[in-house]
Amino acid sequence: MALPQDRPVRGGGQLTPPDWLWIPLTVGAASFQAARTAAQKWLSGRLSTAAATYVRYLFALPVAAAYAAVLAFGFGAELPAPGPAALAWACTGAIGQIGGTFFLLKALEARNFAVGVAYSKTDVVQAALFEALVMGAAVTWGAAAGIAIATFAVMLMSARGERPLRSLLEGLGERSALFGLLSGASLALSGVAVRGTVLAMEGADIAAASAVALLVVLSLQTVAMGAWLLAREPGAFGAIAGAWRASAFAGIVGGLGSLCWFFALGLQQVAYVRTLGLVEILATVALSRFLFREEPKRRELIGIAILLAGIALVLNAG
Repeated sequence: MALPQDRPVRGGGQLTPPDWLWIPLTVGAASFQAARTAAQKWLSGRLSTAAATYVRYLFALPVAAAYAAVLAFGFGAELPAPGPAALAWACTGAIGQIGGTFFLLKALEARNFAVGVAYSKTDVVQAALFEALVMGAAVTWGAAAGIAIATFAVMLMSARGERPLRSLLEGLGERSALFGLLSGASLALSGVAVRGTVLAMEGADIAAASAVALLVVLSLQTVAMGAWLLAREPGAFGAIAGAWRASAFAGIVGGLGSLCWFFALGLQQVAYVRTLGLVEILATVALSRFLFREEPKRRELIGIAILLAGIALVLNAG
């Protein structure tokens, strides 16, 4: 597939947004994602893991379609037709996101699953590496330091035991760590592919290009995973229908989050967006406190402080 140059898409219409818009879009995306995670946590006792994952695609697709319709008919935006390069990037992004979920589930099935979850958080570092290799878009040294600090913080919060650093090092050779790294790699590749999809639609407004990219990716995921569920878990559709309110909520807020993610990834490099997106952890901790009465641990509070320092470095560099 053709490799687009890593530069913001610029169109001649009135929908061309300011470059700084990626910051509130990313914060919004992270907040919506935290809400979706909380909804899926509630659904986990009522649906299978695969079915709970599927609702994020099934109910998000109408949101993406409605958004594209508003742009086209409400604002007069011209929705671009994705060419072969954009479709190839979109397929890569769709498969990468599904693969990230698959490998994370495999990590959770392993004995030392906490190590797997921790290593899955390396997706931001891997995204920076993939973006530099595939698109030739390297980050600054200040941003690289911020990414490393933020990644260390989320890994620290994900590890278990009294000595989290030791458990991470000792668990590096375990299957759970391998699955975690593969999950992070898949998600990192997905993020780079999403940006590639938007950039491949040259000449289009970023809002319109990101809307089309999201429609294509969600359509692929809905069809592919729907076919898999039909073959492997045909009863999942009845279960989803039985819990349609919570399923719809999870999918809708997930769709809104995806709208923000895709738009932000069209405006800014993946590494910067993904790093700022780690503020999702703050929203998750807050939701866990108020919805599930889970008190944050001391390590989590320390990790949050380190995370904020890393994000501040990235924002200053970006």
